[in-house]
Amino acid sequence: MTSSGLDSFGRLAALALVLTFGAALFSQCSAATTNRPIVMHPAFGSAGKQAGLRIWRIENFEPVPYPPKDYGKFYSGDSYIVLNTKEDTSSKGKFTWDIHYWLGNQTSQDESGAAAILSVELDDYLGGGPVQHREVQEHETQLFLSYFKSGVRYLPGGVASGFKHAETNAAGEKKLYQVKGKRNIRIRQVNLGLASMNKGDCFILDAGTEIYVFVGAKAKRTERLKAISAANQIRDQDHAGRSKVVIVDDSATADEVKKFFQVLGGGSLNELPDENYGGDDQEFENKQDATVTLYKISDSTGKVVSEKISEKPLTQKMLNSDDSFILDTVTSGIFVWVGKRSTTQEKVDALKKAQVFLSSNNYPAWTSITRVIEGGEPSVFKNYFSDWRDAALLGGLNKGGNSPSPSPTTRTRTGRDVRHIEPRLYWLSIENKLNISNVPAYSQEDLIDDDVMILDTDQIVYIWIGTDASAREEQVVQNHTKDVLDYIHAMTDNVSFIKQGDEPEDFKSYFNSWDPNLWRTRRENEDKFLSGSNDIFLHSEKTHV
Repeated sequence: MTSSGLDSFGRLAALALVLTFGAALFSQCSAATTNRPIVMHPAFGSAGKQAGLRIWRIENFEPVPYPPKDYGKFYSGDSYIVLNTKEDTSSKGKFTWDIHYWLGNQTSQDESGAAAILSVELDDYLGGGPVQHREVQEHETQLFLSYFKSGVRYLPGGVASGFKHAETNAAGEKKLYQVKGKRNIRIRQVNLGLASMNKGDCFILDAGTEIYVFVGAKAKRTERLKAISAANQIRDQDHAGRSKVVIVDDSATADEVKKFFQVLGGGSLNELPDENYGGDDQEFENKQDATVTLYKISDSTGKVVSEKISEKPLTQKMLNSDDSFILDTVTSGIFVWVGKRSTTQEKVDALKKAQVFLSSNNYPAWTSITRVIEGGEPSVFKNYFSDWRDAALLGGLNKGGNSPSPSPTTRTRTGRDVRHIEPRLYWLSIENKLNISNVPAYSQEDLIDDDVMILDTDQIVYIWIGTDASAREEQVVQNHTKDVLDYIHAMTDNVSFIKQGDEPEDFKSYFNSWDPNLWRTRRENEDKFLSGSNDIFLHSEKTHV
């Protein structure tokens, strides 16, 4: 058989395999109604049975376990499945899951389709309860990015293209990476040369035996630390820990700066483009004209149709257990809510309907899609509804509908009467606009010295000012408090500004634990890290368990 014949045969075999997955999926749907065991791909093994992160890369339409040492490194030509398992702190052995299927911007349609199908298979095996997320390169959710403390790094190539990465650079090969973001960073490979750099961002120049971290003139302490941490990860992942990490910042000598630009291939500090060439650090911006809208989704006619139900304020009774709905948040993607009385096939088709919705509304193909099942809604979804009550805490459903009947209020240990909804922490920053990002699974460790944070408890909104937060950020949040409350859909106008170190006991009670020495200890560790003790851990690693 000729080479072209083999290629054709391979493509046909691959297509047959995808169709086989589809047939298996249909079989699983039928099994759900006849109580037959659900077949799970053996590569998933004991997935979801213990807390932690697991990743599979799609190779020839099969899920292949990804080495933990490479977590955070993604190839643009590939598709991946990422499972995060969390154990319920109040019930040992009870888990919740988030399934993300990540699509590189050069991945094939067949591979992305296989990732979607296998994600549904994994979801089905876990009882249909996981929250599912579609992630697209360069546009990942904050939740996804938060899993990777040293950042998400994009590399060219992939399995389908025959690309094989080397553990060390080829002789004389250099790579330049741009580090974007402040808390959850992305590291993208850019063209080697001065034109790819700017004065505002941090860059990593991998020259093999030496890895340079160029710190932008306006980079905050946190950004600098994240860039160094990313460089250390490149050292460990690509060079088996043998390379030397060199920091080029405002304390570097003239000779050190000169050597950096020589290794880069030319240029100088004075020739660097201004920072606005670097683009926005966040795409989650406060659009004042944005309107959150709820749609009912139907395909009874054979065509997906969206019926507008309401704009904000939204109420929980607008959702119906027999149907599927799309919540268009405008600024942070769309949610597909699937009622508990929906069929298995309707649950499977939810993400497909969401993609039709994106297309019909001319939304970018990379728009974030999150599928949630009734009863397993994440806090970020509940926050868009003005009267949300969790079913486990309710007295029951009203006759004739899904509207929750009133339930007794609960008193916290501080004596407050509160809604049955989790408090939410947000990170606020000022670039050209007011930027607000939700912090998933928050803890005290998320309160960083150079930031402004917002804690919404429903009864009161705390605005926390770090000791190193910029005066501009503090001034803007004070002048635009109403905009902040509108953006986070706060249920109260009761606002309290607090300074780092002066937190009241009520504020502290919303954190699982509180260490008054955390910031001092962290600063000491960071100072040791910056002085060259690269084995010192930057921040207490916040695991998603």
